Amino acid sequence: MKALKKRKIRKAIARRTKEVEKYQVNKAWRNIFVQAGIIK
Repeated sequence: MKALKKRKIRKAIARRTKEVEKYQVNKAWRNIFVQAGIIK
């Protein structure tokens, strides 16, 4: 029971991390485009 709970928690954390990474990558790209727009 405990092991299963740990596994579930680990999966949930992994999923959340993936979402956060995706969000940060999108934000980074947006920043790059904004800066490029300012430079142009």
